Amino acid sequence: MTSRRALLTGAGAVLAAHLTGCQSAGAKTPPSAATSPPGRPVMPATPSRSSRPLRFVVGSDGHLGDPKAPGDPYPAFVKTVNALHAQASLDFVVVNGDITQGGVKRQQQVKGVLAGLKMPYFVVPGNHDELTRAQWRKVWRAEPNLVERFGDRSIILANTSNSAGDYLCAKRSWLQEALHDQASQQDVLVFMHITPDDWTKFGVDCPDIRKVLSQTPNLRAVFNGHDHDQDGQMTSAGVDYFFDAHLGGHWGTDYVGFRLSSLDGNTLTTQMVRLDGTLLPETSLSW
Repeated sequence: MTSRRALLTGAGAVLAAHLTGCQSAGAKTPPSAATSPPGRPVMPATPSRSSRPLRFVVGSDGHLGDPKAPGDPYPAFVKTVNALHAQASLDFVVVNGDITQGGVKRQQQVKGVLAGLKMPYFVVPGNHDELTRAQWRKVWRAEPNLVERFGDRSIILANTSNSAGDYLCAKRSWLQEALHDQASQQDVLVFMHITPDDWTKFGVDCPDIRKVLSQTPNLRAVFNGHDHDQDGQMTSAGVDYFFDAHLGGHWGTDYVGFRLSSLDGNTLTTQMVRLDGTLLPETSLSW
């Protein structure tokens, strides 16, 4: 969308004192946006049909079982997200891949911790999860590719890996159909573990996927994990891609955290949150 702008607003803040004791480190400055010529169909601005904001969290790359990063980040994640929810209600959480370092047992362990969340949550496969489709469905009671609706907003969760841990593009036919089926929705958000562009060290060049996304007028943003050292925003053909650093693992940004976002009318506001609850600066997009 050619009218979209990214605005840096606000400043960091800290949650209530009861969050002390969670893991944290220093903040990292988000990378500069990579841009390419706009190519999306322009969707006329219309009044919001939704009566309230859609608030959500996306976190990825907990890597439970990483031998170089002992410990479980998920109890702190659940504690901090629930504290945010107590301040202002969250509609859902997405855990966007690399939940563990492989194996059904660790997935079940994380599922037990995530059961403590006070709001619905959804999971996306990552290349380190290494579950077959049957194993994924058995553990999570959900498909690796999934669409969920929240009134006139939709979220699309797209799988970008397999049980061998390969880096893959999302399945174009499935994604195209999912986006088409949500064409009457006011807003669509897409979540996939691996970014469909090689602009990051571990991204995958998926021109067909980028084209499908760029041709979706009601798409507001794409959320990626996988690249632990990325916690900012990049833009391609009018589509905004956000990265959420990492919840765990042994490399990446010099802090661990996740992304908090709010979709309200024609504005998406988003910011990183350290695992101890410290809020980093906001970015807002309008259309």
